[in-house]
Amino acid sequence: MIDLSDLLNKRGLIDKVMEDKVQEVKSKIVLDVHRGAVEGSPVDTNEFRGHWEVNVPEKPFASGSITNTTPYGPYLLEGHSKQAPRGWLDNVVEAATKLGGN
Repeated sequence: MIDLSDLLNKRGLIDKVMEDKVQEVKSKIVLDVHRGAVEGSPVDTNEFRGHWEVNVPEKPFASGSITNTTPYGPYLLEGHSKQAPRGWLDNVVEAATKLGGN
């Protein structure tokens, strides 16, 4: 017979460890996407590159975000730059969320 009472008594600790790990992974992904967006941004005047904003999630199951508020940002994301072809940001997100990645 297996006594699971000790494990059940540690449920709160196990939940906390899992939440901390979720928070750590989510924060890393958001920061990796932000870094990749900045590094991969097409550069003319540096305005687009300099306007990336990052919001790291503060709770394990909250959402984070990366935004760029320049008015021509959507055009650059659609590939209207020789420096950054269409889909470049999708590639950044995919690389940051790939399981077993760096």
